[in-house]
Amino acid sequence: MMLKPAAVFSSNMVLQQGVPDPVWGRAAPGVEVTCRLDPAGVSAAAVAGADGSWRLELPPLPAGGPYAMTLCCGGETLRYDNVWLGEVWLAGGQSNMELTLQNSRDGQAALARCADPRLHFYATPKVTTPQAADAAESGWQPVRPDTAADLSAVAYYAAGELARRLDVHVGILECFWGGTFAHCWMPRSLLAAFPEGRARLQWYDAQAGDKTDEQFEAECAAYQAEVDAWNQRIALRRAAEPDVSWTVLNADCGLYPWPPPAGRTGYQRPGNLYDSMLSRVCPYGIRGFWYYQGEQDELWPGDYRALLTHLVRRWRADWGAGDLPFLLVQLPMYATGEGEDAWPTLRAAQDTVANTEPGCGLVVLADCGEADNIHPTDKLVVGQRLALLALEQVYHRAVTGVSPRLTGAEPAPQPGKVLLHFAHTGGGLCLRGGGRGVQLAGTDGRWQDACAVCTAPDTLMVHSAAVPAPRAVRYAWYNFGPAELYGGTGLPVTPFSVTLT
Repeated sequence: MMLKPAAVFSSNMVLQQGVPDPVWGRAAPGVEVTCRLDPAGVSAAAVAGADGSWRLELPPLPAGGPYAMTLCCGGETLRYDNVWLGEVWLAGGQSNMELTLQNSRDGQAALARCADPRLHFYATPKVTTPQAADAAESGWQPVRPDTAADLSAVAYYAAGELARRLDVHVGILECFWGGTFAHCWMPRSLLAAFPEGRARLQWYDAQAGDKTDEQFEAECAAYQAEVDAWNQRIALRRAAEPDVSWTVLNADCGLYPWPPPAGRTGYQRPGNLYDSMLSRVCPYGIRGFWYYQGEQDELWPGDYRALLTHLVRRWRADWGAGDLPFLLVQLPMYATGEGEDAWPTLRAAQDTVANTEPGCGLVVLADCGEADNIHPTDKLVVGQRLALLALEQVYHRAVTGVSPRLTGAEPAPQPGKVLLHFAHTGGGLCLRGGGRGVQLAGTDGRWQDACAVCTAPDTLMVHSAAVPAPRAVRYAWYNFGPAELYGGTGLPVTPFSVTLT
């Protein structure tokens, strides 16, 4: 067969409504490829270039279906059925985006009732080279109990909410891998162009050294044996005590074997997954990106803002749209051992990028997380907040999806007190459980817990007897701790740390 569309095209797919939808692939050089969508009666054509590649664009169409897509080239014809026009979102990131529906909280019950004819998903094959991607089989699937066990729980809950609110078919384009850094999802040429990216190239390449692919594969096999043994110990321990905590599991079974080996075809190697996964689904027509990643970058939290900024800009450029919606999921609470400021610094980087890059947004999870589990299982709240953010910011619905965010901090008229001003308060600020999480520091730089009082719907006054002359204020600025400030609609306040002027 000479006609070979990109693997992301198949029956059961969702095409993005309201935009030109690219269709591409390979064929014999110089031959014409036509694409028709019926019963819409629209078509487009392109001629394969000297290298056999072709690309065409179907004209914008409103939501609807089902359609049949027919591709013709010479005497060859391919047909895809149950094709819909609706909303498509690319779900990217690492393990918390990857965490499956069946393994999420109440996952088996959710899986049993997940069937929704409006939901579809495509799982980009997890491979580390373009050659492996060419050989991998994949295709769109409808969301049903027999298909969705390994579907991203976050994406499932977010897409389901959009389907209900918008009354359209929603497609999830999965492109993620647990344990990956931001540098995995950018090309090496881009990483080489800025200091933080060059540091990641040098770090990984030093680990890989000059080992051969055969040596790396042997290391991977030994590593997988360790992982399998660890998983077996965990399964046996959980069988004996289903509700056992991760603290006990880690003590009884040992920590998860980490890190994986480094090598030329490693999944953590800078640029590999950009080439073998993201590039394979680009530029499929999408509404925007959902991105939940950053845990792995706790090794260099100070570099994350630059890396995330370049990632956002590159993905948008690859899709040919500099303002394509890019919704980030902020890291929740987790009592990591990688330094007391690691996760707050990562959260601050995510907040900064979300508020400086046009068309970005942030899902705040300051009130979520598990102290001893880097993979908190409650993904329903994450998906719901992601959908609310999209509904307000992208679809301009009359909902509150943006979390309250600090807009200013100043000394209050009363000595020793500070006024904090917020936007997006959703009808007014709310203190739960006493409003813990705010801290003040004086000239000595020592942080002390502070009391908070609402003095207006968008203003807090905070003070601490231990800090008579405040010079700085912060909120939820720790890896794990209380965060009890909310907006009127129940969304948590975004963590912050500022110096008073």
